[in-house]
Amino acid sequence: MSLRFAVGDRVRCRIAPMEWAPGCIVATSYREPDWPPGRVAPYQIELDDSRLIFAPFDDDGLIRSEADFEQLLYKDKQASEKNSAAYRKDILARFPQKHAAIYQPAELERFVEPALMRALSLGGDDRTTTLCELLREEARGLYSLRIFTMEFCRLLLEECEHFEAWCAEAGVDLHRPNTMNNHGAILDDFGMSAMMDAVMTRCIQPLAVAAGFADVGGDVLVDHHAFLVSYALDKDKDLKFHVDQSDVTVNVCLGRQFEGGGLFFRGVRCPAHQQTGAQPEEEVTFEHVAGRALLHRGHHRHGAHPIRSGERHNLILWCRGDTGRPATSEACERDGRACQPWCWMHP
Repeated sequence: MSLRFAVGDRVRCRIAPMEWAPGCIVATSYREPDWPPGRVAPYQIELDDSRLIFAPFDDDGLIRSEADFEQLLYKDKQASEKNSAAYRKDILARFPQKHAAIYQPAELERFVEPALMRALSLGGDDRTTTLCELLREEARGLYSLRIFTMEFCRLLLEECEHFEAWCAEAGVDLHRPNTMNNHGAILDDFGMSAMMDAVMTRCIQPLAVAAGFADVGGDVLVDHHAFLVSYALDKDKDLKFHVDQSDVTVNVCLGRQFEGGGLFFRGVRCPAHQQTGAQPEEEVTFEHVAGRALLHRGHHRHGAHPIRSGERHNLILWCRGDTGRPATSEACERDGRACQPWCWMHP
């Protein structure tokens, strides 16, 4: 049987109707011990999450080379971006804003915590020193502080709920934030792009520098993905262990009353070491407090414990550095999955 791939080749495998996972061929002409005579699977694959699977057929609908998959993904992304532009244009033409001020970058000073605003008004080393004093080091690589006033947290949450209700009434599809969160909204979809850009460049970038995140591009942030996520017993209860598609992440708890749902972290890893275990000192839990933000590298592995009662809403801001370079995960794949200097497993 002539096979397209050899042991060691990087591939993408279909593991669900709409989900493909990256991995590496570890065996060809694979057999399970209890299979009847003559039954052979063309490939056994070790996925990047360490699962071992097999491809029952050497078929493009089941397994593709990673290079081909990335080309198709790029074409799909271009089509998606074109559709998103039309989607957002339609919403902006019809959506009645509830709290107009939170859309305006000129109003940012009103909504940023006064102590942070005073620090940001300083220059040079004075600004960085004062920002460092505002950052509470929860654990290695994890910093918390208050970025927004409680007024902004309340207005933003009300605006998102207003948008979701309008979508249902107007018959507009509500785009969910990502593949992991089934409840929430993308802020740029209803016009908050300019405000989130201002938050990223005027607030998050200086904070990322103070936190020492320049090693992942935090000193020049140029792109964002901002969204709200919601957790409740009848919504998403928890969040799977993962890394973000970002260089720097900000997670702001907007409220309301809730118990449980703390974030757990297990160390910063590049994809070459993403499946390695965590050292005891790397395993930490951060309990959300309404109005408080957590700042961390996008590749700080984390998830959320189940919420026990109430409802919790969070603003998530994924920030990317120079768009001329790939995201950190893509850089590792481009470099043959070589370890990156910011990885805590780096020699």
